[in-house]
Amino acid sequence: MGMISDLPDQMLLEILSWLPTTQVVATMLLSKQWKFLWRQVPKLYYNYSEHEGRDFSEFVSRSLQSQVAPSFKSLKLSVSPYCDSRDVKNWIDLAVSRFVLELEIDLTAAQNPMITALPKSMYTCETLSCLRLKALVLDDIPEDYPICLSSLNYLYISVSIQVSADKFIGKLSAGAPLLKKTVVQGPVYGDDFLDSMTSYSELRSFRTCLSEWGPTVDSYFNKLEHLCMCTCSSGWWDLLINFLQRSPILRQLQLIKSCNSRPLSSWNQPGFTSTTHVPECLSTTLQTLEWRDYAETEFDMPVVSFLLKNATRLSEAKIFPESAAGPIEKLRIRTGLAKLSRGSPLCHLNLGN
Repeated sequence: MGMISDLPDQMLLEILSWLPTTQVVATMLLSKQWKFLWRQVPKLYYNYSEHEGRDFSEFVSRSLQSQVAPSFKSLKLSVSPYCDSRDVKNWIDLAVSRFVLELEIDLTAAQNPMITALPKSMYTCETLSCLRLKALVLDDIPEDYPICLSSLNYLYISVSIQVSADKFIGKLSAGAPLLKKTVVQGPVYGDDFLDSMTSYSELRSFRTCLSEWGPTVDSYFNKLEHLCMCTCSSGWWDLLINFLQRSPILRQLQLIKSCNSRPLSSWNQPGFTSTTHVPECLSTTLQTLEWRDYAETEFDMPVVSFLLKNATRLSEAKIFPESAAGPIEKLRIRTGLAKLSRGSPLCHLNLGN
């Protein structure tokens, strides 16, 4: 114990920042030196699973109010089923008052839909650079709420129930002029969200399951450089082409299967033909392609063939067979991929394990 206590307080605070706040608070019992040190830790992580019964809210409230750090680098809350929405709003208010840089609220464990409106203070937090909202029930932002998230550059939102979420996310994005990366998961519909992001932000990276959008995307992503698309939804290839045609400087494309198993029997074959218009980004800017859980089905093959043939600036293509495939099946898939025509003579084909 003596050796670690000999370290400077700043180094001790850095070490404590990597621990759950429950363990950090417990260090006050070690010695007089440690009695108040925990109150200066700028990174706080509360997880309800580390508490029994209904004392989680009381612990969070008391420990937050005891903090003397001038600012919070991060506050992460995995909320208990017993938490009250008023407590959560109070915690967010307190974090904003401490100039929080990174805020994460996870309501996955909530027994019932808890929050439909976030505190007004959050929408004008000038220091907030990273916002993660998980399993929320979102409502539209009231008209009288000013939105000025001048430092926000990363936004992650997973929505548990659809309640005007597209309007909420759209308005939030519109008030974040430096927003560069957005991840959206859940039942979010409508073009209001996309229009706001493309019109008012510096969005450069976008990830979502495209089952959440309609058959077309009308917005242009003039600054988008990275697109990650889930391949679980019916007709995802048509939406892919739609996005590629509206992302003129796209450099990185990821295709992943992160949601439900797809019902192949009900799908139509991709409409990629020799007359299909080749998106501008394929011949000018796209440099890397990553495809996970590739299955070499009659649905996947035309897509990968089209991409490899027309991506004339591609430097690397990583294509990983689906994990459920056996060794012989994976070998067959790799052999088929290796035979496909590549438009870029410099493209390195990485076929994974």
